Amino acid sequence: MPSHSLKKAAQLAPIIERVHGEHHPELTRVREITQELQKTDNSARTSALFAELRAVTNNYAIPRGVCGGFEAAYQALEQSDREMAA
Repeated sequence: MPSHSLKKAAQLAPIIERVHGEHHPELTRVREITQELQKTDNSARTSALFAELRAVTNNYAIPRGVCGGFEAAYQALEQSDREMAA
């Protein structure tokens, strides 16, 4: 069952992709990974997806000049990543 943080990120991912995708093309992959994370219950697959997410987001680094939704999405993904690792 997806965590609260992952659900929040999944809600925000398509929005930030639409708003910031022109300048941050990686957001398409962030959205795809986030959606896949919600569907999988395979721990090995989950670990691989979070590893890719860390690579795509540069360890959840929040770019300058983005909206609060972007920040919230990356923070929620980072929180979810930590929860899964625990």
